[in-house]
Amino acid sequence: MKKKKLLYYEKGKFDEFAKKFPEGENIVYPISYLTNQNIALKYTGINDVEHFVIDITVMVMSALVRNDLRIIYEGWINSLNEENEENIDYCVEKTFLHEACDVFSYYFERDEECDKVLDKAEETQEETQEEKEAFSIIDCNKEKFDSIIEQFDLQLYGHEKFKKDFKDQIEAFILLHRMKRKKVFSLLLCGKSGVGKTEVGRILQREMYPDEPPIKINFGNYSGKGSLWSLIGSPKGYVGSEQGGELTNKILHSKSKIIVIDELDKADEAIFTFFYEMLEDGQYTDLDGKVIDLDGYIIVFTANLNNTNFKDMIPEPLFSRFDMTYEFQPLSYADKVQFVSDFTDKLIEDYTEHIGVIDKTTIKNQIVEENYQNYDNLRSIKRNVMNRFVGLVGKNSAWKEYVNSEKGEQESVTTK
Repeated sequence: MKKKKLLYYEKGKFDEFAKKFPEGENIVYPISYLTNQNIALKYTGINDVEHFVIDITVMVMSALVRNDLRIIYEGWINSLNEENEENIDYCVEKTFLHEACDVFSYYFERDEECDKVLDKAEETQEETQEEKEAFSIIDCNKEKFDSIIEQFDLQLYGHEKFKKDFKDQIEAFILLHRMKRKKVFSLLLCGKSGVGKTEVGRILQREMYPDEPPIKINFGNYSGKGSLWSLIGSPKGYVGSEQGGELTNKILHSKSKIIVIDELDKADEAIFTFFYEMLEDGQYTDLDGKVIDLDGYIIVFTANLNNTNFKDMIPEPLFSRFDMTYEFQPLSYADKVQFVSDFTDKLIEDYTEHIGVIDKTTIKNQIVEENYQNYDNLRSIKRNVMNRFVGLVGKNSAWKEYVNSEKGEQESVTTK
């Protein structure tokens, strides 16, 4: 079976391409024309059409995301060629010409046009990267690195061993990146809800990219088949394909290089496959053909798992690709008290700035003296501190700003 020359058409000019073939001789069909409802190859020919062309663009896009589909698609091409050796040709959108020749190298020959497409793709990627140049942990000097780590240690309550290991692992990543051995740093944080897992990503975002939109995905909002399309965009021709995927859109619209993936344990198998390929390559190709380069990114995955069940939920091929894994334990009572004290200070500071003078010492003492021993979830503690604060200053303080602005004076708030 000799290799065929792969035909191609320009993006947005499919109709013009199809019209080049005389009616009744060569007709172009999508690969879906030959598949059944279960997305399996059902037909190897088209009724009353002797010579036809099959568009394999969707096959190429899918194979780029999922390696396990390649052998299935190769089987399809084999079957089609056996039945129509001299009467079938294949086409692809020009954007994917190079990838198609690589993915299905046994069936299609690579020519000069294919190399031109590769050169153009590389130029486009370089231009995109230049437009998106931003601060990255891999480029910062030692002073800036130490400052980030210092703030990280101060703002993340508890988890002292993790903070030390995290600093060591990030330094190792910077070294390996400068040696051209690693592109991304990934960590999986397990533990109960509200113990600070997601806060790791939030702190890094605040310290490195305070003015950029955060890149955060929560798989608690994803369910069922099609999750991968929701993440990186659906193939062309499907409803919503022009909108792109949530992850791709957020990456393209932010210069942040911190990605937070919450509740990974709720993702499906296709998502796991996507992530371990992404972590391996440090990039991915979305279903619109864009190469999303993650060079220098820190990716924080969280899961509400523990060391007894994480292996049942996270596949080994993905787990083995994390640079760091850690199980967060509930905070000590001393850590909780410190959190309450610091958070109360922030509430008092906000009140003083936006509302008026307040009896800081009395209010803080009454809040800190509360018993928070039975709370493991920091969100619950934060909510209780805010409720207690509102109870002490009084809900009527909400109107105090407007009363004072009319009187031109400020009034101290005390508690009984």
